Amino acid sequence: MKWLEAFVQQDWAFWFSRTCFLIYARLFLDLRIEGQEKVPREGGLVVVSNHFSSLDPPVMGVAIPREANYMAKKELFEKSPWFRLLILNLRAYPVDREGNATGAIKDSIRRVKDKQVAIGIFIQGTRNQGDAEALDGAAFIAQRAGVPIQPAAIWKEGKKYRVRFGDPLVPEGKSREEASRLTGQLMEDIKQLLPENKRPAEMNA
Repeated sequence: MKWLEAFVQQDWAFWFSRTCFLIYARLFLDLRIEGQEKVPREGGLVVVSNHFSSLDPPVMGVAIPREANYMAKKELFEKSPWFRLLILNLRAYPVDREGNATGAIKDSIRRVKDKQVAIGIFIQGTRNQGDAEALDGAAFIAQRAGVPIQPAAIWKEGKKYRVRFGDPLVPEGKSREEASRLTGQLMEDIKQLLPENKRPAEMNA
């Protein structure tokens, strides 16, 4: 299986699969994307989105209009061997939401700062303890790498998938206060990007 995982992560395999999945999403998931023009096409970037289904990683992966790596909870990599290959192929990398995420954060900083790629981080859309940690981690990564952080929302209307991007936020320092400010702004922006009837009750509190 290791050789197959290495095979699907080659550049040509990524772009081929990304194109195929985008076509599938357009035709069979009726994927519609808003605000792609707001996504910077170059340089490091952190994209933060809500999360509601196991298809979110590949859907968001093809919605971001550039090559993007994205942080996904480790359980998705254990869902099935074939799903694991799919999300590895689409540049996902695992994070343990129940354990120590230090390694994933360091890896994320290296990707956005050294490789100048976009990374995506998913939250549940509510401000419980795990989501606060995810958001604070996203703000920390953007601060340490010196890159913008961009809110995004994903939801379904019936069987139709929708993705909407907001305006990027620029960190104004590396203090804890700035991380807190970014976290609060992200929560508000993601809430506003979601249709009102799709916002979890906690986001409307």
